[in-house]
Amino acid sequence: MPELPYARKRLAGYALPEEEGGWDLLPELGATVMPITREQAERGLERVPFEGVALAPDDTPTTQDEWESLGERVFWLMPMRRDVYLEWVVMRPELWDEIGLEVDEQGALRGVVRFEDTRGDVRIGATCAMCHGADGVSGRASREIDLGRARVLFAELRDRDPGPYGQWGPGRVDVTDDEAVDALAIPDLFGVKHQSHMNTSGAIEILNPATLAVRFETQYIVGHSLEARPDRRLTWALAAFVMGLEEPEPVVARSEGTRGEDVFMGSCAGCHDPARGYSGGLFPAEALTSEPQAANSVLRGTGFYKAPSLVGISQGGPYLHDASAATLEELLEKGHPTGSVLAPEQRAKLLDYLQTL
Repeated sequence: MPELPYARKRLAGYALPEEEGGWDLLPELGATVMPITREQAERGLERVPFEGVALAPDDTPTTQDEWESLGERVFWLMPMRRDVYLEWVVMRPELWDEIGLEVDEQGALRGVVRFEDTRGDVRIGATCAMCHGADGVSGRASREIDLGRARVLFAELRDRDPGPYGQWGPGRVDVTDDEAVDALAIPDLFGVKHQSHMNTSGAIEILNPATLAVRFETQYIVGHSLEARPDRRLTWALAAFVMGLEEPEPVVARSEGTRGEDVFMGSCAGCHDPARGYSGGLFPAEALTSEPQAANSVLRGTGFYKAPSLVGISQGGPYLHDASAATLEELLEKGHPTGSVLAPEQRAKLLDYLQTL
């Protein structure tokens, strides 16, 4: 939606002719990275030599499998943004559990790496996997991570007002870049290939994989304070990987005539179309009981919310964009306009069906 301030800023800087300036003139982000282990952090990262591994390939991929393989490395290892507060937390492993940072089987932080910036300084950055790689599963929302708490601790250290960060809570972040307090639940990335829009308010329409590639590229540029841009092969590979993410196995296998299917088809399929990965288009924000602030954001607000994919919905909560429904039962009873008007027996059948998605 090019009329939105969020879009205008990106359109004013992205892919312009060289004589017009813009973000293409930025130096390329050095995609040389190094994982961070607890042992290294306890020892003191400043004492650990930087021995990075390059992500950019010598040869451009030529097959879909090669693109997706490269995209997986980008997802897990390429720093999408750097923040001073995150660097402070990472260097204090005694805070990792409190913040909800995960450590993998090799003892390395998931979704956090060291990298060399355009000045040659070694920095710490967050990758896609920090928020979307819970339990080592690509695309699974990190519902335990509490980046608001990390920011509060960092502010307290500097004797500054922590502001609204204490209101975020686990699994929520405020990415709207405006003055409003509208922390949103971190979403799963399963089913992106079926969805028509990106962002909670549907500010970006997905036309093809290039939509994701451009979106990711601008995220890296803004995440690095407009100081560098990524190799476009890497963001194209990331888009290919995210579009091809494997959908999780359902809790319950579905068969013909599964209990509750008739309820779903009669009451839910109009917005959550099975042919579109149980996702759909946009609907007015006031249709839900959840906080409408994000839909009315000065920078990204459209007045609408997107109907998300329901793939894997029974495998994680809380639900709704503001995480206001702790369980599926609560969502259907009082958080969703369709579920709340169903008879108890119909609602029970629908819950059974949702276990099969």
